[in-house]
Amino acid sequence: MIRLSGHPDRLSLRQALAEAHVVREVCDPSPLVVVAIHRLLMALIYRVYRPVTRADWAALWNAGRFDPGPLDGYGAFWMDRFELFHPERPFYQVPFIDGEKVHPISALVLEAASGNNPTLFDHGRVEGGVALPPDRAACHLLAHQLFALGGGVSKPFNRMDAPLTKGLVVEALDTNLFRTLLLNTLPLEDWERLIPPTDDDAPFWEGDDPPEPVREGTPVKGPLHYLTWQSRQLHLCTDEESGLVTGCQIRQRYALPKDGVRLDPGKVYQQSPKEGFVPFKLNKERAVWQYTHVLLQTSGQDYSRPYLTDWLATMHRFRSRYGIAFPSRVILAVTGLTTDPQKAAKVELWRRERLPLPMTILDQPELMAEVEEMLAEARRVEGLLSRTAQALVWASAERKALGDAVTYTWTGKLPPGKKLDQVKGLARSLGMVARYWPQLEEPFRRSIEDLAVKSAGEVRSAWREAVMMAARDAFRSGRDGLLHTEASFEVLTCVGSAFHGKLSRIFAAAGEEETESDEGAIE
Repeated sequence: MIRLSGHPDRLSLRQALAEAHVVREVCDPSPLVVVAIHRLLMALIYRVYRPVTRADWAALWNAGRFDPGPLDGYGAFWMDRFELFHPERPFYQVPFIDGEKVHPISALVLEAASGNNPTLFDHGRVEGGVALPPDRAACHLLAHQLFALGGGVSKPFNRMDAPLTKGLVVEALDTNLFRTLLLNTLPLEDWERLIPPTDDDAPFWEGDDPPEPVREGTPVKGPLHYLTWQSRQLHLCTDEESGLVTGCQIRQRYALPKDGVRLDPGKVYQQSPKEGFVPFKLNKERAVWQYTHVLLQTSGQDYSRPYLTDWLATMHRFRSRYGIAFPSRVILAVTGLTTDPQKAAKVELWRRERLPLPMTILDQPELMAEVEEMLAEARRVEGLLSRTAQALVWASAERKALGDAVTYTWTGKLPPGKKLDQVKGLARSLGMVARYWPQLEEPFRRSIEDLAVKSAGEVRSAWREAVMMAARDAFRSGRDGLLHTEASFEVLTCVGSAFHGKLSRIFAAAGEEETESDEGAIE
């Protein structure tokens, strides 16, 4: 944890809630751990403080801190269920599994190199060693239950993805941990629109007779059951002398039903004709901010924005009715991981990005339309850059095709039967698109902030200028790379003229139909 003073501190679950108003944020090298800790704390808030209605939630918000009294009473009653090494009910685990393999502790840490999992950060070691102290093991235990990867042989059936493995998770961050947690802890009457609760909805540690896992999926009993979902039978193994956690047992436990419904208010869902709603997946080639229109849009057949953003917009709109000083601006933290499409059990990378969000944008559809159009313009320019790079490589290799390459740069159309599959790899190596997008991140964030206080026309004008500057810089960089080859001045000049002309045309014809390459489409 990071306190408001800026000093790091290690806090118990009880301290994290009781002192949340003087804690700035949960901090961990792994964003998966941060999300997992938030979810555990949210489950405790639901159980201890019971914000069923919006009025209940508003009363908690206005208190400015969590009353430690109810928390201490709950903790005293369930104390043994929170013991990490309890002989019968170890926290978030099962007792030792006879006959099950004990894996190195690296198998618990999703970012670590273990088995088929590539090294992301540890270069073969886990946090500097081959063992973990209990508090660090507990953090990774929480993350593993929420983000464990499917694939691989296990019992009672092969491993399946945990609830947060696929797609991305959106959280609202505010000035302290108390406010952050409550912004994401929707009143139960709101969340229950996604997950109708049963009478026995409860955190997993309260259950005395857990059901047996079934391959078809275990029904979700409600928000508390979902927040504390146990995707794996896990057991931490310790060294008696040092007390360190040196290994773990991991076996498949509960899988979510594949019923195509939305469960999580923090996730973006995509409509699938065959599967219903499925989590919207990250693309390792794109930063999260490039999907802002998907995070904010209110309608459309393809995507369903996080229900969390609906909740934020509602509470901001009716803040006077509920008598609350609701923030005018929050930070959206977007977390997710991607897996190798050939080997689903491999983590390729994870992302945690922060996006500023003035509440007025959520309240005004016309501003969200501006955001969508800004990104659409940027993607059209991306398509142009991609075509330009291909045209340069094509015309450099086939001088007689220069005229067709210029036409392709402008229109995106190729002669009948012509394909550019052989030049795409070399064209990407010019780095035009790779250089383009990073230059737009800061202007985009600034535009989002400015939409709340400036005219849409003024913001759009500044954005277009930033896009054109980034595109021209990216083109020059790629072109300069060809100056050291046998590419002729004629090729560079003709294709370059087509690029600059089309770039101006994209903005001059804003709102008109443009023929663009699929390279510029969000995937």
